[in-house]
Amino acid sequence: MLTVEGISAGYGERDVIRDLSFSVKENEVYVLLGANGSGKTTTFRVVTGVLPPSKGRVLVNEVDLWLEPGSAKRKIGYLPEGERIYPDLSVYRNLLFFAKVYDINGGRVDELIKEFGLERYRNVNAGNLSRGFRKRLALARALLHDPEVLVLDEPFSNLDVPGVLSLRDKILEMIRMGKVVLFSTHIFTELQHFEGVKCRVGIINDGELVVEDKLDNLLSRVSNIEIGITTDKPELAINLLKNLGYEVRRDEGSGIAVRVSNYNAEVPGIIKTLVAEGVNVYQVKPKETPLESIFVKVSGEGRGLSK
Repeated sequence: MLTVEGISAGYGERDVIRDLSFSVKENEVYVLLGANGSGKTTTFRVVTGVLPPSKGRVLVNEVDLWLEPGSAKRKIGYLPEGERIYPDLSVYRNLLFFAKVYDINGGRVDELIKEFGLERYRNVNAGNLSRGFRKRLALARALLHDPEVLVLDEPFSNLDVPGVLSLRDKILEMIRMGKVVLFSTHIFTELQHFEGVKCRVGIINDGELVVEDKLDNLLSRVSNIEIGITTDKPELAINLLKNLGYEVRRDEGSGIAVRVSNYNAEVPGIIKTLVAEGVNVYQVKPKETPLESIFVKVSGEGRGLSK
């Protein structure tokens, strides 16, 4: 279990995050959702022991991160934003390098290469991998020492839909293994991929946790919005969705805009329909409901916790 109790932290005399508290249990995903600059990365740097808090504490399975850093940090696997892997080293050499840091034998490296489907890329330099496989490699690196807690900063950034789904499946595997998973995102629509999973969401705004709720509750409260979909066949997508009764129009570039009355119920079905008809979906995101509006929708005045 990961417990964050009243942490504040920042740089110099300015606290970027203030009095944050939340907890994540085994077999659970906790998502920290917020716009860029809201304090997500600072929170994760404190949670992983990179940045000391000005107040508060972090407990990793009851071990205080700042009183017993050696013991606590070995329980944490951290994937910072950006893969942080060596592009000129092969997949195998990347993992072997970090294995030596943790004093782990090469057998664990071979095990993870197989587990993450990286066998055919074993001797390929990391810089030559697709974004999706670089993410796999980075996640494998974070799991080398078999941590109990996974902290992933913006893990889905710059991935297409297939890449997101592949990475999501790996995260779900980790949950089934009893791992505690905490990840951040600034893209609201990424949450749909964890619908039906034991998942809670904390919305952070200007360094403060303004909303905390179950994912299904949060999704059901976002309705009657226009979403933008980027696809390789916009005209076909428009025709398909119009036939289903949606209000849809052509958007800039290769995008379309669709109005939905219930995001939670409709967006997964829209994606499934398009993909089934041979339309590749690269991105789905709200067009007229930025995070600031979602804060207001789900929190009334934009403040206060909803349990």
